[in-house]
Amino acid sequence: MAKSVYSVLFIFLIIFMSVANASDQSRVIIHDVPDEIMERQFENLPPSQLSRQDSIDIGNYRFEGETFKVLVILVNWAARPETYSVETFDSLFFSRDIYPGGSIADYFDEVSYGQISIEGDVYGWTPGGVYTPSYYFEPLLYDLDQVIDFSQYDGNGDGVVDAVIFIRSGNGEEDSGNPFDIWSYAYSYPMGYGPGPFDGVMVSRWCTAPETVPLRGPINPQEFSGVDTINYISTAAHELTHNLGLPDVYDYDDKLVVSTFSTPDDYNDHPFVDWCLMGYNGYGLLAIKKSVPPHICGWGKKEIGWITPILLDGVEYTDLIINNVETTNENSLFRIPIGTSNEYFLLEYRNPQSTALFDKLDSDFSVYLYPDLAIGPDTLDRGLMITHVDGGINTVSRFNNGTPTYNHYAVVVEDAGYNPSRDATSNPLGHVTDSAQWWYPYETRKAALFSSDVPGQELFSPNTYPSSDGYNEPSGIHVLVDSMVSDKLYAHVWVDPDLDGFIGTADNCPAEYNPLQADFDLDEFGDACDNCPYVYNPGQIDIDEDGTGDACEFICGDANGDELVNILDIVHIINYKYKEGLEPVIMSSSDVNKDHLVNILDIVLLINYKYKSGLAPECWQ
Repeated sequence: MAKSVYSVLFIFLIIFMSVANASDQSRVIIHDVPDEIMERQFENLPPSQLSRQDSIDIGNYRFEGETFKVLVILVNWAARPETYSVETFDSLFFSRDIYPGGSIADYFDEVSYGQISIEGDVYGWTPGGVYTPSYYFEPLLYDLDQVIDFSQYDGNGDGVVDAVIFIRSGNGEEDSGNPFDIWSYAYSYPMGYGPGPFDGVMVSRWCTAPETVPLRGPINPQEFSGVDTINYISTAAHELTHNLGLPDVYDYDDKLVVSTFSTPDDYNDHPFVDWCLMGYNGYGLLAIKKSVPPHICGWGKKEIGWITPILLDGVEYTDLIINNVETTNENSLFRIPIGTSNEYFLLEYRNPQSTALFDKLDSDFSVYLYPDLAIGPDTLDRGLMITHVDGGINTVSRFNNGTPTYNHYAVVVEDAGYNPSRDATSNPLGHVTDSAQWWYPYETRKAALFSSDVPGQELFSPNTYPSSDGYNEPSGIHVLVDSMVSDKLYAHVWVDPDLDGFIGTADNCPAEYNPLQADFDLDEFGDACDNCPYVYNPGQIDIDEDGTGDACEFICGDANGDELVNILDIVHIINYKYKEGLEPVIMSSSDVNKDHLVNILDIVLLINYKYKSGLAPECWQ
């Protein structure tokens, strides 16, 4: 009997070795594993041979389709038997409105506003052979090709299985801290690469999550109780969202260094904390007893195509209504451009009081701040989440690292609760508490959003901390939360680019502000003075004597800019047009007949006007 067991094991190892290199492991991005664990967990991984085009292909991939087919493979080991049944995991993944706290299918139906349906099957429990923390699961796909029709899991017909997720018996190292557990992760190959083909399709994206999660001690959460329970859906949902094409939005730098959790402006400043499934809250790494995952942030939903931001490129919106993003994609995400750069802000109203099933609880660092913080998560505060996006950063691996890799994050929440002028003594009771109103030294997620409920945290502007300025230029953007009533937030948004405290015509022409880049003044450049048009007039001087000192001051016909109209202007236009002379100082002032051209007709009109009592110039404005 023992001999036959060893024979089967030997055969399995031979099969494992023969298929382990069936896919090109050098052309893959592995998500979620910290650098210090990567080498240990993937000790035989070859050096990366990802080309720039491979990285672009992986980074640009977004799942397109209405049905997302998920193949769930349950994996156990002789030394690590399973605890829960196939039927339990079928309910956890695919049931609707049944599973306690919500299933994977419930989650993606809600966050996609019903635009994607999760369907699939659960296979298992499948023997995993010899257990090792560096096990990477791909060989099982070849073994199961005999019993699984992989073509049934290509929901959008692109020749690639939508998602394979291996649920492995036992805990994950990300929860337990035990190096003998496997850290959960996701594999992303360029489209069409990876294991396969199986039944005519490839497996270009797959992931893994643990079966169970260890419960922490009821008295001291820094200790484990020794009891495990079925894992919450957060980790599996996070890994499957990689299969949809989204990157992580947390900072990998010093990810596991606990001191970074308490040091502002260091290498790991939690750009999303618990406001996105693809941040730390995908794991609930900083949470205790947390079973309900947050929504995917508005940026992520935009990237997948579930929501289209409404562009706010005007000067002022006095009564902007923003619906809560949890229950509707209509008027719930707004985009404000920052000057002429690739940067912009996204506005979304996060409302844990909504009728949504998810997006209810924070992950408030209880495990690291016990006993200052009560054990377990708090209810998320409601308010306006403002995300600062730099569209010019388009990295793939370790997408959202900040310093020292980059000067700033690609996508980061503007934290209304953090003020560097305050320290822990500024908080209630003189230290970090569950009712703290600001970030110091940990984010406890109380009033961290912009909110009319908390005095001093209702305004986002160039003069607040954080500031509404861009990374490379001032923005003049002001966002004021007027009130929040049920599922609606009322805001006042305005742009004061010249920062004089007034909204007016002079704001049309601050330095380099011309989002349309339109050449209205015919000087062959779409620049700052095309919005006025023509000149910037911060002193509000009424040069053209039209009764208003505004941004469009000029003297019609004053081609040389001396604030007079005489023979010198006529000579200036003649030299410009016919003798390669200097162009008019203000081009439109020379277009005296308003035909959008500067030619002999303008010269004739000026001569008739100035010296023959003809009609006055009509300069185009």
